[in-house]
Amino acid sequence: MGEMLEIFENKRDFYCEKSASDEAIENAEKKIGITFADDYKEYLKLYGSVSCAGHELTGISEDRNLDVVTATLCNYEENPNVQEPFYVIEETHIDGIVIWQTPSGEIYQSEYKEKPIKIQDSLADYISTFESYNE
Repeated sequence: MGEMLEIFENKRDFYCEKSASDEAIENAEKKIGITFADDYKEYLKLYGSVSCAGHELTGISEDRNLDVVTATLCNYEENPNVQEPFYVIEETHIDGIVIWQTPSGEIYQSEYKEKPIKIQDSLADYISTFESYNE
């Protein structure tokens, strides 16, 4: 679990919720009908969900705006060009841009009603683009 700790360590305005249990993670996967990538599961176990450096990442959260299940199912309805095995890791609230992850860990971006385009190889790569305190 060290990689996720290191990645978030110096991110500006870091805030996290409570960590998610294995059971909560499995329930979320079942509701969406997918399996989360290993790095996303690590993130969920550590933080639940995170807000930092102007980003709000989905997770296991009581806040419907940050809940991965709610965000994913809503975005499946809104964008017919994106379906399983993608799940939402961030809704940017800018021009309908949504950031997705696949079970293999790759990160994609879609714009309103457009097909997703790969932007990063992993969650760690994506988070590493966020502004840190020392930048």
